[in-house]
Amino acid sequence: MVISLLAEGHLEIAAATRVLKFCGHEIGTVFGTKGCNYIKEKAAVFNNYATSQTGMLVLTDFRDSGEDCILTALNEYVYKKYPFPSDTYLFCFSIYELESWLLADNSGFAKFMNVAVSNIPLDPESDNDPKKTIVNIARKSKTRSIREGVAPPPGHRAKVGPEYFSLMSEFIMYHWNIENAIKRAPSLEWCVNKLKKMD
Repeated sequence: MVISLLAEGHLEIAAATRVLKFCGHEIGTVFGTKGCNYIKEKAAVFNNYATSQTGMLVLTDFRDSGEDCILTALNEYVYKKYPFPSDTYLFCFSIYELESWLLADNSGFAKFMNVAVSNIPLDPESDNDPKKTIVNIARKSKTRSIREGVAPPPGHRAKVGPEYFSLMSEFIMYHWNIENAIKRAPSLEWCVNKLKKMD
């Protein structure tokens, strides 16, 4: 099935693209990276793009919802406006951020970051700031370009280094093992299972 995509940011677009292809779908229209507030306001409207021939995937971070419960967040984002969305419309939260899905491929991520696999958390979705975790992992890397690219310089106000997004995008597109990641990221597994049922 051709499935269009609305996602929060560039990493979410890259990850959703990989996941859609992994599930055997073609990528339709990509509606840009307009941030979490736009998705919170407009996500339900994109149900109109889901038909019997074409699907629609919306992907954003649960952390940005400001809610304590997935069901409450889904109600705010979707069900208040569309109580019965199309069968080919899928709204998915990454828990708590997209980065948890990357950490879930523990062996692949350790190899990419050039650190021991023991540095990668076994339960990344229990971490409410996986981006910070990745930065701390990068500081232990044996590769200078990883240390300086992913982690900000000491004392710098930035949360991530200058090459953070390009390096994480590289991992997603060329190294991320989704089969391994779904074993440690239930929200990713849920998304994959739902997408595989669309045809």
